[in-house]
Amino acid sequence: MTEPASLLPAPVLLAATAPPAAVVAAPAEPAIPAESGTCGKAGLERVADAARRGTVRITTHTAWGAGFLLDDTHVVTHFHVVDRPFNLRVHARDGLSIGAKVVFTDAFERIAVLELEAPIGGKALELATSAPVIGSEVVAIGVPLDFGTREDRFPAHRRGVVADRDDELLSIDALVGMNYTGGPLLDCQGHVVGLLIPPPSGRAVWESPMGHAVPVGKIREARASVGKTPPRSPTNIVLGFASAFAAQFERGRGFVGATLGVPILFLDQLEFLPRFGVFAYVPANSSDIRLPIGRTDTARITGDLRIGYRIPLVSAPASVSLVPSIGAGWNWEYTEEKNYNLVLDNPTCMNQATPCSFRMNENTKESWTHAGALSVGLGVHVHVMTFGYELRVLPSPDVKFIHQVSLGISTF
Repeated sequence: MTEPASLLPAPVLLAATAPPAAVVAAPAEPAIPAESGTCGKAGLERVADAARRGTVRITTHTAWGAGFLLDDTHVVTHFHVVDRPFNLRVHARDGLSIGAKVVFTDAFERIAVLELEAPIGGKALELATSAPVIGSEVVAIGVPLDFGTREDRFPAHRRGVVADRDDELLSIDALVGMNYTGGPLLDCQGHVVGLLIPPPSGRAVWESPMGHAVPVGKIREARASVGKTPPRSPTNIVLGFASAFAAQFERGRGFVGATLGVPILFLDQLEFLPRFGVFAYVPANSSDIRLPIGRTDTARITGDLRIGYRIPLVSAPASVSLVPSIGAGWNWEYTEEKNYNLVLDNPTCMNQATPCSFRMNENTKESWTHAGALSVGLGVHVHVMTFGYELRVLPSPDVKFIHQVSLGISTF
């Protein structure tokens, strides 16, 4: 009996198994380069927060500008803002105003460091470790016209890109006007990378197509020099320049002219103003053509010394001061009187057949008069503009009261 053939092995049933789930990895976030060139929303928020807490407004009798907190008691600004530091004040956004003094100015008269009389509200801005590279986005911070009226208002700002740089100067393609002078130039992290300087000469007063700043390295040097290098001693006397168009009214007569003077500022608020003026009489129009015809021309020259006292009213952005004054001087007047009469060439022509001819006879009388003058006045200074009224009294030979109004400019 033969053995049965070997049975084939039973097929092995394999259980169907699901393939392993694919592992889906989250896409990696693109790395942000250190110098991305754009701030983005988050960067602008950091800049806004730094600017609100660290930017201050600085005013003197003659200038105003921006600055930023270096620490609790020191402020950095441009020297142009404080080159005449009478009534120097630093103003925070909460309305607090604190006196200050200049404790450092650099050799190039660009950077000035102020020491506050007391700590001021706010947070000091951090200085960047290095100047920004060309192409980086930056934000220039200045003083807006309504600085301090709304605490949530973003300070005046201009976004731009660094167009050029060297060890002494940064250039940005942003419209930066005089109200940015002394303000910080911030990077996207809210760090100070420069100190804004005034527009170059020859540009418009309020706007320049290219902004400029002192790089942060110079600011670090200034901070390290505070207390080691004595600041430039400010002069006790400040000379200025003042000119005005003026009109005088006296006994129904009107004069127009101009005055020119050299204001001298003493002791913070006392102002001396030696000046000269030239005026010409403006005759009233008249339709009276009756003979004899007369004309009077008068030229008036004035010279006096006015003493005023400045009372600050508004400190920024355009400083406003009220200036009561008294003065004494002298008046010189040159008068030329002309009378015209028609005269017959031949008085007997009326009884003859020949025609009569006439000629104009002119009689001229010249005179010089002079008299002392006393004056009291009230002026209003709005930044560089001046508005003034004066009552001038000439006590002899006969009493005259002259009303004078003026509008002009003054360098302080």
